Amino acid sequence: MRKTIPIFFACNNKYVPYLDVAIISLISHASKENDYIITVLKNDISEESQEILKKHAAENVKIEFFDVKELLEPVKDKLPEMFYFSVAAYFRLFIETAFPQYDKAIYLDSDVILLKDIAELYDTELGDYLVAAAYEQNTDRSPMFTNYVENIIGIPYYTYFNSGVMVMNLKEFRNYKVQDRFIDMLTTYNFDSLAPDQEYLNVICHGRVKRLPTGWNKHSFPEPPEGELNLCHYALSNKPWFYKETINGEYFWEYAKESEFYDSLKEGLENYSDADRERDRTAFGELVKSIEEIYKSERTFRKLWFKKEVSHA
Repeated sequence: MRKTIPIFFACNNKYVPYLDVAIISLISHASKENDYIITVLKNDISEESQEILKKHAAENVKIEFFDVKELLEPVKDKLPEMFYFSVAAYFRLFIETAFPQYDKAIYLDSDVILLKDIAELYDTELGDYLVAAAYEQNTDRSPMFTNYVENIIGIPYYTYFNSGVMVMNLKEFRNYKVQDRFIDMLTTYNFDSLAPDQEYLNVICHGRVKRLPTGWNKHSFPEPPEGELNLCHYALSNKPWFYKETINGEYFWEYAKESEFYDSLKEGLENYSDADRERDRTAFGELVKSIEEIYKSERTFRKLWFKKEVSHA
């Protein structure tokens, strides 16, 4: 049976070259038996960049753009940018209301490479789960991050998922009013946080997350994936367009050869300097410092949130 598969990316103009490669990899594995609708959530992508991305459209692949500016307006002052992600990271939270025609969809960060047909991920049975996602592979690599998840976010570290690859049960999102809960948390508490979009999603969805094998969201760490390697995710600073030694980076360059941005991507790799690497190390040090400051505040926002939830029940 022919299926229509909605796929969402969130992107800004700076990330368009990497999104271009991600889309090339996705389409390379797309079945002719299905229809794929790729929607890029954006607020500052130039017309020129949009035209480049649209060139990948095919008979069974649509590429569309959706401006989230109006949706962000009520909360834009509450959305901080950090060294490893931009405001675009929050766009996924608005899919449930902006696209009422979909009861289910795939969300992908722009720094991914597909090695398998995304339709196989879309076929994940969700039941009444809110999302299907893989656990955050950074979480248990350091006691500091493990403690952050358990003591500040307030959930068991092994349940904490990465929101860069998700199968979203949008019907249940609407029933549970996930977007409203996110905005309420953001505007009411304004917590110091490392990644509010991912952390708040983990709090809101806790207990209703179906775990995906890491083969569908494999970060650039040496551990083998759970199951087959289907999707590479170059999260945080592990970017193959900056670091030649990035694990699984060869898959990025395999598809980058087909991109109009290939020459500029190669130039960026060759010109990434020791000063740039030092800046990355400094930024990571700032991340560690911010965790320490959050610890000092002794605030566990999940406890406060659920206290409020119970009082309103």
